[in-house]
Amino acid sequence: MASVIDPERHADLITLQQRVHALFDELDAYTGEDRQGMRERVRQAAAEKEAALYASGLVEEHGYFLASQDLHKAARAASRNTPPDVVQG
Repeated sequence: MASVIDPERHADLITLQQRVHALFDELDAYTGEDRQGMRERVRQAAAEKEAALYASGLVEEHGYFLASQDLHKAARAASRNTPPDVVQG
């Protein structure tokens, strides 16, 4: 099935998702004292991405699950320079 995320049209969403992925990776590796502050950065980035996803109309048109999953796949694919339909999670 084709992705509901178009890499050119939804580049801003892909960038936001990549930022969330990067911050989660930072949080996983974080060993500092202010872990709560790091969690808050991740939460804010995720909230910004979610708001943009809803504002795009993709959730209304395709449902949250499909839009969200395809966005995750598209962000991973863009990071690897792989077509989104090849990425498996």
